[in-house]
Amino acid sequence: MSVYLDHAATTPLGPEARAAMEPYLSERFGNASEPHAYGRAARAALDDARAALAALLDAEPGQVVLTSGGSEADNQAVFGLAGAAPGRVVVSAIEHPAVREPARELERRGFEVAWAPVDGDGVVDAEEFERLLRPHDRLAAVMWANNVTGAVQPIARLAAAACERGVPFHCDAVQAAASFPVGLRSAGVESLALSAHKLGGPKGVGCLVARDPGRIPPLVWGGGQEGGRRSGTENIPGAVGFAAALAATRAGDDRRAALRARLEAALAGDITVVSAGAERLPGHLLALVPGIRAELLVLALDREGYAVAAGSACAAGDAEPSHVLVAQGMSAQDARSVVRVSLGAGTTEADVDGFAGAFAACVGRLRRGGLEGVAAAV
Repeated sequence: MSVYLDHAATTPLGPEARAAMEPYLSERFGNASEPHAYGRAARAALDDARAALAALLDAEPGQVVLTSGGSEADNQAVFGLAGAAPGRVVVSAIEHPAVREPARELERRGFEVAWAPVDGDGVVDAEEFERLLRPHDRLAAVMWANNVTGAVQPIARLAAAACERGVPFHCDAVQAAASFPVGLRSAGVESLALSAHKLGGPKGVGCLVARDPGRIPPLVWGGGQEGGRRSGTENIPGAVGFAAALAATRAGDDRRAALRARLEAALAGDITVVSAGAERLPGHLLALVPGIRAELLVLALDREGYAVAAGSACAAGDAEPSHVLVAQGMSAQDARSVVRVSLGAGTTEADVDGFAGAFAACVGRLRRGGLEGVAAAV
């Protein structure tokens, strides 16, 4: 038996996306830049996918720039909106590395970066954010929902504060888009970043949705695809699958919040729920297990057939405690004892109940301590 409970990292390809993509992986393989029939069919599919994405994201088709994923979209927005000459930007302390690292690069280039703080639940302090903003700031950036804690941010208020001061507001909506509708106009933001593989679509495709794409220079130069905003032969199967997956996400019956409540009740004696006081993504549970190293618990659960993630790091191979957890006041020791469980569309009550039993057994073996407990657990 193998149960996947790491949907915040990536999701399986959904049946809607798979079916939509299949023809463009085989007989409809044309290059959308070519004028012959194969190219025209590819162009039509790309245009339809872009229009579908725009409608779902409360935008116009010309405002959707297809990218290789959320990281590229975030990078393009941050560097493009900040501009080349040094200035000042405001970025939340809990951003995904796809925003955090570009901001740190801006610091190295001479920019001033004001890091907006969060409260103990990992929610941006709106009043402090508003105090930090200045009328001539180049950019403000806050993610819609955090990938580590699942905490949902007050985007409407933050974006409105930035708009009042004339500051463009970028929002990483990669995690949020899998759980509730996100929209460019309705949120009042300058730009949004999304990634298909977080919501049942294929890896390697995402989008930057921008109020005025013309003010955001491309990162990738070449043949001038995507209206000159992102060169390179378009990923037709990816675009088609992305649109189908986002539509399916909006149409589906989301049972994850009820399943998470069931799981939290079952684990109540062994864990402390991180960010419990915040609005959280419905399938997201970050569990603090005091005194247990998360990586050992993750390995032990993997041997029992359950795939979850350690919440202590937010970058591949990173041994440091997550900057997200440190920003909300967690000690480095506790930050290394958190496990992220993220439920998906296919998760069942049996999966949750089985996991709860395996979790308790693994924690018990690890708590018995010493090398014997570790060996027995992993």
